[in-house]
Amino acid sequence: MAISEKLYKNMQKEIVTLALSINEVVGKFKQLSNPLSESQERVPKATEQLDKISEQTEVATHQMLDKVEKITQREDEVSQGLKKIKDNTISGDFSNIVPTIDTLLEKVNLNSEDAYVIMDALQFQDITSQQMNHAASLLEDIEDRLHSIIGVIQGSQETEDAVPASASPRKERAYDPNADYTDKKASQSDIDSLFSSGK
Repeated sequence: MAISEKLYKNMQKEIVTLALSINEVVGKFKQLSNPLSESQERVPKATEQLDKISEQTEVATHQMLDKVEKITQREDEVSQGLKKIKDNTISGDFSNIVPTIDTLLEKVNLNSEDAYVIMDALQFQDITSQQMNHAASLLEDIEDRLHSIIGVIQGSQETEDAVPASASPRKERAYDPNADYTDKKASQSDIDSLFSSGK
């Protein structure tokens, strides 16, 4: 009987040790579950931000190129109009000078308006910078989560804020995760319409 009692105690000890090991493994898998699911949610957000940056940069660039093309075309027309005024002045024909000057002034005003549109479009850099900072922040958070997972897998006790010693300090980022070039354009047109209605 003494042997079976000793065997029973050894088995009981082994079962308790095995149960503790299983509990520890289950606990580690639970620790892995949260960072993985959070990282899984953040990767699409970072991708969306980068896609948004690309789209808005494209929109602003096309807008600027269109305006530059129109300005260039009108500048050629202004140059031709000035030559016409010069030729008419030299020949003493003043009959068409006033309408030509009015047309040229209209083109100059349109060029000025388009230059302001270009300056406004150049503000996309601020918006895309905020979006890039948001995407970078999401990716840094994912990196931290993955380091946490690696710490759990390697048996490290410090699963939270586990950052490798080789990691460089994080850049402090200020951003609006909802910054949007198209939203800004809409609000600018709303402001412009308010001023127009007040005239």
